[in-house]
Amino acid sequence: MSLFVTSGTTFLVPMDWDSTNNTIECIGGGGAGAEGSPSTNGGGGGGGGAYSMQLNVALTPGSTVTVNIGIGGASDGASGTDTFFCNSTSGATVITDPSVVVGAKGGSGATHSSSGAAGGLSNYGVGISRISGGRGGDAIGSFQGGGGGGGAGGPYGDGGNGGAAAFQWGGGGGGNGGGFNGVQSTGGNFGTPANGGNNSLGIGGGAGSSPAGNGTQGGGGGGTQGGNGGIGGPGVEFDSNHGSGGGGGGGDHAAGAGNGGLYGGGGSGSGGGSVSFGIGGQGIIVLSYPGSPGPRTPGAGSGCAYFAH
Repeated sequence: MSLFVTSGTTFLVPMDWDSTNNTIECIGGGGAGAEGSPSTNGGGGGGGGAYSMQLNVALTPGSTVTVNIGIGGASDGASGTDTFFCNSTSGATVITDPSVVVGAKGGSGATHSSSGAAGGLSNYGVGISRISGGRGGDAIGSFQGGGGGGGAGGPYGDGGNGGAAAFQWGGGGGGNGGGFNGVQSTGGNFGTPANGGNNSLGIGGGAGSSPAGNGTQGGGGGGTQGGNGGIGGPGVEFDSNHGSGGGGGGGDHAAGAGNGGLYGGGGSGSGGGSVSFGIGGQGIIVLSYPGSPGPRTPGAGSGCAYFAH
């Protein structure tokens, strides 16, 4: 049985919480891609959020604890914020607070240069297992497409890196944790856009095409040769609707960028003739334990949205 925390600042510990048999997992928010410079350089892709996990966290049933859900970068080049879970109502605002028992870093946002951004780094997380998000793809040369966003880290490994853009075509978004890097587009007048990276099962990457294909099951969005870049696929490691997200696919020289997938996928960069950018996917907290509290109303008594299955 798992609970998914996707918003709010506090969490009400269930009455049947088992402090000797549980897992808490976090994914940080994904970074945003960068706008292209009109008629010149494309923007780099944003980095994917990191993943962290902790075992057997002692919590008091019926108590309220502080949580923070990482926000995906939502403005040009904005970084994603950290996701963390505390063991008290400390009012913690940073992942380094002593009350944080598990936390994952957000991915960095891309700059106005053509360089992609770093994913959330595992060594800054909190937990027994810490895994990095994928790096955003670069935009190579002049008058080029945007770099693909990095995939979020997940329980099966690091997020895939976003593919680089070459000449006018967008790079593919990185696959989610344990998946594959996005493909780099090929340059020249007869270049091609790039496919998004597949997920850890080797599937789900969006096709690089016109229009670009969206990622599925945590695969990266495809780079585009016309129209917007593909959206990163939502992850499915935790259940059919929740997991680490794929990175968005890069826009071409005159098109928009693809958003990062839920949860924690990095947004892509746009092409040199566009001033859009891909938004990063928000973070998530997943709590798993052997109890069975039954259906819950989102946000009831907890200040957050959480769902049982």
